[in-house]
Amino acid sequence: MNEDKIKRIKELYPQGTRIELNHMDDPYHPIPDGTIGTVKHVDDAGQIHVRWDNGRGMAIIPEVDDFSKVDKIKVMIVKPDEHPFIKEISNDLVTMQTIVGGDIEEISLDDNTVLVCNEEGKFNNLKANRCVGNDIIAGTFFIAGDDGGEELISLKEEQINEYTEKFYEIEEHSQEELQDKIGFKLYGF
Repeated sequence: MNEDKIKRIKELYPQGTRIELNHMDDPYHPIPDGTIGTVKHVDDAGQIHVRWDNGRGMAIIPEVDDFSKVDKIKVMIVKPDEHPFIKEISNDLVTMQTIVGGDIEEISLDDNTVLVCNEEGKFNNLKANRCVGNDIIAGTFFIAGDDGGEELISLKEEQINEYTEKFYEIEEHSQEELQDKIGFKLYGF
C-alpha cells in the first residue's frame, strides 16, 4: 500500500473505532464472521490491529478481509440514584440527546474523556446526580472517549475502571443545592 492509502486508513479507523468482521480468509486462526471489535491502532503497513470482543487480538487487512465500521461506541451511563453501567450506543446526536433528555453539553474530564450531559439540566430542575469538580451534574449523563476528533469514541478498559470507581457511589444532593450551582441568583424587590 502507498503512503496515501495508509494515511486514509488511519483517518477512517482511529483508535476506539468499532468494526464488525464480515469474513476473514485466514485458514489457520480466523476470527468468526460477525465478531465485533475495537481498533487499537493502524500500523505503518496499513493493517488494522483489533481487540475483538471475544478476547482475541488480530489485525485485519483492508484489501483482503471483509469488514465494516460499526457506528456504535461503548460508554458509561450514570443515572441519579443508580450505579453506573456500560452500554453500547449509536454514535449520533439523537441517541445522545435521548440518553440525557435534551440538548447535550460536553465537559472535558481529561485529554481523552468527556462527560456528556443535558445542557439545561439545572434550569429544567432535573434530579441532582453526581459532583464533578465544584459542580453538580443534573440528570442522567454519560462518559465517552475523546480522541480530539469530531466524533466521540468508545471508552478503553482503563477509563471504564477509573470512572466506575469515581462515580460508583450514589450521591445525595438536594435540589436547592443543585440550584445554588447555576451560577447566578435572581432576587426580587
